[in-house]
Parts: sequence; C-alpha cells; structure tokens
Amino acid sequence: MKGGEESYRLYSCRRCAQQVRICRRCDRGNQYCAAECARIRRRESLRRASVRYQTSYRGASRHAARQRRWRLRRTQKVTHHGSLAPVLAAIVAALSITPPASNADPSPIAVPSPRCCFCGRPLSRFARTGPLRGEP
Repeated sequence: MKGGEESYRLYSCRRCAQQVRICRRCDRGNQYCAAECARIRRRESLRRASVRYQTSYRGASRHAARQRRWRLRRTQKVTHHGSLAPVLAAIVAALSITPPASNADPSPIAVPSPRCCFCGRPLSRFARTGPLRGEP
C-alpha cells in the first residue's frame, strides 16, 4: 500500500445488517458484527444440530438411556417446598435529577476517521468489499 495506509473490508452483518469495518489483521472471513450476533448465530446453529441429533435413531436411543439412568438415580422425592423467608419492606425515595444547562457555543464537528469494529485500530479512507486475492 502507498504511504503505509492499509485498506479495510466493509460488509453488512448477516444478522442485524449493521455496517461493519474490519482491518486486515482482524479479518478472518467474518460475516457478523463485533456485537452479540456471532454468538447468537452459533447458539442457533448448535440448537438446530441438537434437534437433528435428537430426531435420529442414535440420538433418541441415547436420550432414552440417559433418562432411564436419571430415573434410577433419583431416590428422594420432594413433594412440598419449605416456607420462604419473610420479605422486609423497602422505602424508595423519588429524586428529581436534571442535567445542568449548557450555554457553550457549539464547536464544529470533526468527522472521526473510521476505526476497526473489532480492535478499534484507526483505518484509512480506502475500503474493499471482498477478501484480498493471493494473501493468506
């Protein structure tokens, strides 16, 4: 790259459609934003795989065997719950908090340089929309 500027990839998160900027160091072919989207999609994928496994013959038979073992281990039956501890009364005071009025002159807004959504590193103004060819 010229002048040491490094390009970054710009894409939309496949779950929330948020625009994401990612530097070359963080880019691993990501499809989701740096928020919770990747974890949510992973959890959904695991749940779908679990449902597929439970509906297969092997999964259903293993689940039945595990349930049989659990029922054999269960020796104590609890039919009544103990009484709950008494709840103490709480007093809540209402306070009115108003922010102080600001009469300062508005300063010109500087446009911040784009930053990587994953590591926060400052990025150049040149974006790419696809992976780099011929690079590992």
